[in-house]
Amino acid sequence: MFSRSGSRLLSLINTTCIQNRGKRVWVRKPLGSPMAKSKLFRIPQKPVLPEDEKAEIKRLYDNYKHQMKSLKHYFFEQSLKQAESGEVAQMKHKTEEEEHVRLMEENRLENEKTAKLREERLKIEAEKTREKVLASLIVKEQENKLYEAQIEAFLQQQKSTPFIQPENIEKAIEEALANPTNLNFAIDLDGYVYRGKETSIDQIPEEKRERLCSN
Repeated sequence: MFSRSGSRLLSLINTTCIQNRGKRVWVRKPLGSPMAKSKLFRIPQKPVLPEDEKAEIKRLYDNYKHQMKSLKHYFFEQSLKQAESGEVAQMKHKTEEEEHVRLMEENRLENEKTAKLREERLKIEAEKTREKVLASLIVKEQENKLYEAQIEAFLQQQKSTPFIQPENIEKAIEEALANPTNLNFAIDLDGYVYRGKETSIDQIPEEKRERLCSN
């Protein structure tokens, strides 16, 4: 199928290396050759980059994209300016100026309208706030009046309570000695109350005995 020279060339290509003036020159294997068995199931590992290096690469790439985009836009505008000349450029400039004036006037009218609406809203809010404060003051005043009335009633009640005055203290002592009060009392199993420390049960008739009220 092959001539002698062709078979010699094929055998030369399939060799792993050839001698060239005393040096080994490695020859690439043919493109149609399959993968080597030693590399058949080898999975190349993806290089692991640190997070700061990834962030720096992304920053540089973003800067590159933005710069290229700016350059393209600048060159595009320059090409448009060079393409437009004379009357066309003047008409375009005049149209842009008129559009700018129209937009400024529209913006001024919109600002005036917004200012009027804001002023009306602030007036309404101020009126509501004034009414709320006035109602709060009225309630506070009523509470103060009620508190003062309660204080006055309490003072009147305290004044009406009988207290021993300094000039009547001797008289009060004499009355207390003349009418001793014994607060001791006893209660039997039937609910009768016997007041006094030395009170005898036999001295009080049954119909005159004091009995606790039972519900």
